[in-house]
Amino acid sequence: MTVSTEQLEKVVATLRALGARRILLFGSFAHAPEHACDIDLAVEGIPLGCQWRADGEVESVVDVPVDLIFKEEMPVFFSLISKDARVLYEQADHNRGRALSEKGDGAISHP
Repeated sequence: MTVSTEQLEKVVATLRALGARRILLFGSFAHAPEHACDIDLAVEGIPLGCQWRADGEVESVVDVPVDLIFKEEMPVFFSLISKDARVLYEQADHNRGRALSEKGDGAISHP
C-alpha cells in the first residue's frame, strides 16, 4: 500500500480543523514516500481531551494507517522527533505575521 500526497493533505486539513498549530512528518513517508505504508505525524495544539477524536477523524479520511504523536501527551518524544522531522504545517507566528511557506521551505502551510 502506498501513501499519496493527497492522503497526507487530507490528514493535515483534518488536524488543522481540530486545532493543530504544528504538524510534523517523520518516519518512512518523510524519508522514502514511495515505499511508505503509513503516515507518522507529530502534532502540537490539540487538547488532551480531544486527541481520541483526532485519531478517529484522521482514520475516517484516509485508508492508510496513521500514527499520531501529540506534544501535549509526550513532550520529550515530540522534542526528539522535531529535530529531524519535516514541517507540514505551522500556524503563522503572529509576532512576525508570516507562514512557513513564505520562507520557501516547501511546507504545506496556510496562514
